Amino acid sequence: MKDKKRIVLVILGNVLLIIGFLLYKSLPFSIWKVFFLIFLISTFVFLNAQLLNLNKDIPKIATWLILLFLTSIYIAVYSYLSIIQYNAFHTGHHDLAVFDEAIWNTIEGRILNTSVTLGYNFLGEHFSPMLLILAPFYFIWQDPRMLLILQSLFLGIGAIPIFLIAKDKLKHNLLSLSFSFAYLFHPFISRVNLFEFHEICLAPFFLLFTFYFLQRRIWWFYFIFLFFSLMVKEDVSLITTALGIYSFFKINKKIGIITFIIGIFWVYISVSILMPYIKKETATTMVDSTYKHFGRFNLGKSPSEIIKNLIFNPQNISEVLFFLANEKLATIILLILPLGLLSIFSPVILISLPEIILHFLSIFPYQFLLGWQYSAPILPFAIISAGYGCFILLKRWPHLAFSLSIYILIIAFLSNYFFGMKLLTPITDRCYNPASYNPDNHQVILSISKEKLKEYCKIKRKGNLFETLKKIVPNERTISVVDNIVAHFSQRKTFFYLFPSYEKADYVVINTYGVKEGWVQTWGSGEEIEKELDRFLKNQGFRVLFTDEPRGGRIFLFGRKNCKEEVIKRAEKLVKFNSSSQEAHFILGSVYFYSDNFERAINEFQKVLQIDLQNNQAKRYLEECKKVLDKKTPK
Repeated sequence: MKDKKRIVLVILGNVLLIIGFLLYKSLPFSIWKVFFLIFLISTFVFLNAQLLNLNKDIPKIATWLILLFLTSIYIAVYSYLSIIQYNAFHTGHHDLAVFDEAIWNTIEGRILNTSVTLGYNFLGEHFSPMLLILAPFYFIWQDPRMLLILQSLFLGIGAIPIFLIAKDKLKHNLLSLSFSFAYLFHPFISRVNLFEFHEICLAPFFLLFTFYFLQRRIWWFYFIFLFFSLMVKEDVSLITTALGIYSFFKINKKIGIITFIIGIFWVYISVSILMPYIKKETATTMVDSTYKHFGRFNLGKSPSEIIKNLIFNPQNISEVLFFLANEKLATIILLILPLGLLSIFSPVILISLPEIILHFLSIFPYQFLLGWQYSAPILPFAIISAGYGCFILLKRWPHLAFSLSIYILIIAFLSNYFFGMKLLTPITDRCYNPASYNPDNHQVILSISKEKLKEYCKIKRKGNLFETLKKIVPNERTISVVDNIVAHFSQRKTFFYLFPSYEKADYVVINTYGVKEGWVQTWGSGEEIEKELDRFLKNQGFRVLFTDEPRGGRIFLFGRKNCKEEVIKRAEKLVKFNSSSQEAHFILGSVYFYSDNFERAINEFQKVLQIDLQNNQAKRYLEECKKVLDKKTPK
């Protein structure tokens, strides 16, 4: 009887879905149409999975093996893609460069010092002492790419506490595993992972374990991970206050009160006392010690002003909060749709509400659309609430465990395909406006795009050349660089300037790869950079020391006129210790070329061709050298 009833309900459901598909075809293209399509397909799979009438679970060992496999694949893929973006000059002067300088200085004995990139200690910008746990990894590899790997690692292993939370609540291996899958495939995760590096990438792992130990009522570990979470960034304290309220009503009143007090206390101490003090005491110049991120909200310049405006000017607050309401609603749907919309059935989602409101009050579009890194502390509670929502459904219909598992897997996969961020997407499009959804930036799985990989392969050699060129620029000299290569020069003690500011610089390094292609957002467009470059070339105080093409190109090294001999010696030393490197020989050849030593230049370019006969840049340099020598030779 039950089987017949199930079949009838599935048939009725399919009829409704057919009507839905007909309605879908009549809709104009928009992000809402894509949402509707994903929901229709996933619901169709959910309904028909019930016909299989499968209630068996997968074995515990198999579950853990699959979980570890998925986590490892995620970490490997996004580490590789993040490194590709760095190699393709797809990073700006914020934020990777700042964090790289902070960690590099830490292992040099200057704890989280960012005097070059920020002008003061990083703890005056954001109170994030948890960054110190990353410093030991720099003893393995002192490179910004290590941070990109660590970011992928911490985001990836967040799938483990998600599984533990779901398994403890649902008592079903496959269903619990599906939530870890939904986390790793969530579109917001790709946004976080593919945008530079940020300390907030540590938050999901620590917040998820905090909730796990709260759920299990293991108080010592709960407070330890709560402390770790607060040390990630100051605004995690907002989530802590909401977690306290949730704990008070759902878990333990005493623990809830303590947690709430800790959250309120910490947001005040970190924002109003610690950060302004550190900023003022470590600044290399006069700075405003006020927490500068208040400026994004137009609600006041201090916590007291903000609270006052929240109480006495609610109309202004509501106007900001509901500004672009349609886009913000689409953002919320995009947050919970990959989780099967199950988050709406549980109050756990409200733990992230203060953080969501904070971002929605911002006037910074990349923040209020939860782009880039801003969704990192929110996503854990969207996932947990979906698991709890699933638990509520299973209490009423326990036979749905298998169908719900398939439903979550399908809807997460489709959401990743339609909304996951494609590799090497222009930086401004990685936080797209939902009102102008562009499929060209998506429709990939785990951000992997053959088209983008082909584009990267075209400039891979340029990346190797540039990394070698860095070695002849002295660390003790001041430099001016365009912002898509600042992260390549962030491990320095001397100050750098952002091109086109170069008046006080000894060297100027310009790299326009990625700018013309639209991959990198700089201070100006490719045309503006070229215009500034033309103006710079007329500056009599600098001379050309290197270009990747004779008389031009897209990678340039300029120096003061007294830097010529220094660069020649460093380039010769580079070849001496890297005699088999075609890049080293090419760089020395170009340096000789611009020093009018054409015979030696020819010798170096010939060595390049002995290593790589297909190096067309070396061939063009050889032709240019021979033309110059032919003109000098008397007939």
